[in-house]
Amino acid sequence: MNKLKNILHQWGLLFLLIIILVVVVYYRLKIQMNIGALYDTYDFLANAAEFAGKSIGYTDIRPPFLSLLTSIIFRFEGLSIAPIFYIEALIDIMGVIGLYFFLKLRFNNLNSFLGSLLYSTFPILLTYVGVGFADLSSISISIWALYCTVLAVKKDSKYFLVSFSLALLAFLTKFNLALIIFPLLFYILISWQKIKNRRNIIFGILIAFSITIPLLMFYSIKYGHPLAPFLDFYGTSSGSYVGESYFDYNPDPYFYVKLLPLLIGNGALLVIFTIIGGLILGYIKLLLGKSSLPTFKFNLKENYILKISLIVLFVAFLVSWGRVSYIFSELMFFFILLGLYKLLKNYKKIDLDFLFLSWFSTYLIFMSAYVIKDIRYILMILPSFTYFLIRFLEIAENQVGLIKNRKLTFYLAPLLVLVILVSTAFYLPTIQDGNVYYQTLNINMKEASDWLVSYDPDYKSKIIYSDIWPHSGWFLQMNIGKMPEFKGNEKHYLNIKNYTPTKDDSIAANNFLVENNVYYYFSIRKWINLDNYTPINKFGIVTIYKKTF
Repeated sequence: MNKLKNILHQWGLLFLLIIILVVVVYYRLKIQMNIGALYDTYDFLANAAEFAGKSIGYTDIRPPFLSLLTSIIFRFEGLSIAPIFYIEALIDIMGVIGLYFFLKLRFNNLNSFLGSLLYSTFPILLTYVGVGFADLSSISISIWALYCTVLAVKKDSKYFLVSFSLALLAFLTKFNLALIIFPLLFYILISWQKIKNRRNIIFGILIAFSITIPLLMFYSIKYGHPLAPFLDFYGTSSGSYVGESYFDYNPDPYFYVKLLPLLIGNGALLVIFTIIGGLILGYIKLLLGKSSLPTFKFNLKENYILKISLIVLFVAFLVSWGRVSYIFSELMFFFILLGLYKLLKNYKKIDLDFLFLSWFSTYLIFMSAYVIKDIRYILMILPSFTYFLIRFLEIAENQVGLIKNRKLTFYLAPLLVLVILVSTAFYLPTIQDGNVYYQTLNINMKEASDWLVSYDPDYKSKIIYSDIWPHSGWFLQMNIGKMPEFKGNEKHYLNIKNYTPTKDDSIAANNFLVENNVYYYFSIRKWINLDNYTPINKFGIVTIYKKTF
């Protein structure tokens, strides 16, 4: 009877989670359809058209998996922006479900439900649900990749046959998810003695690599080198090419740590306050000699060399932080965690704590060291951050003890769910308000493109450049040249902070257009003058220039 009750409880909470997810994502998709696609999304859409055999003439080097999925719809339907929104939203939902099952390996049904609900309604996460970016999709796939890795250790090593392939798909969805290899390898190493049929690891790796063969062949034909997109990512991820003038340049290694409390929402803050209250109570009990706070025995004389090595390595990590490539920092912290696990491995269920710590630290190190700071990069640490929210909540409720034979979470859950739902209901409309510029840009660019099609039916035979080339390429269904910004006699293809073209910048832009024999130019910038180009029409913030002879 208790087993049946537990099954109903588990699946009932999962069903409730899915219902909430579907409703939230439905309204989020309606908002995104009103806004339209964003900059990166148009690149993925253009690549999807290429994969579907319906090329619009414009493509860009982007991770392929999201575009490949979208291309399946394009093969049967006409080109439109909606499919990529729906596909990405569906993958996001699957990621939340995967996190629920992942958390259940460590927590009870209720705590796993609360953790998954918290994760799925973080304001920063809701901002990027269903926008057609690759960030959340890659994270969702990585959740399943690591979950299957744990199952391969704890249940059946055949899960390795899919875990490596999922890790590869996460990488092919967003290239910086290649770093998933650190937590994946970490868990395999700390669990090595528990793995049965280790040959499945080799088979899993071979299956994963076989997936890439058709893709490498395509890249070889398309770009002349099978590794072209990956080499491009490696070059840009170092951040060495980025100057201080760029909009997203921010060398502050603590940027995301400072930002995190502002992005996690009222539900997470309620959990954090509950944790603080529980821990304070625990320390009060400690003073009274009644504490149940977890403690760790640490004898300096045991494993002396390992402990000294860890101290030296940690000092080296701190000293070299921000002064060496993030890869070296990743490797140092990887070995620090391996050493710490060796010291503490006798404590129960600590393997998952270390796995999620490895996951969290891997991406936090990368994000903090990378000088380009984009707010959405913080999405990469949210699954592991959620795990530790629930982990500390579990510790806190142990300090409080039973209240009328019930744990603290039983009483906290209704309030927490209410706070999450109300906060989400109030937050969703603000997404529309916060994207008015992008909605306007989409409307204006489509109006301008439609006008040019009527004005010059032979426009595809002309050379056209645009400040927002992915938008123009999609709406005009042709290859569009990339118009850089000009500053100090240099071309910049990344946004410059507070960019206002000077007369010299305008002269440089004019000369660039002339040198490239550009006939039409779509601009959102306020040039002082373009001597060889005349504005022929304006649609809101978009101006169409035509070459004068």
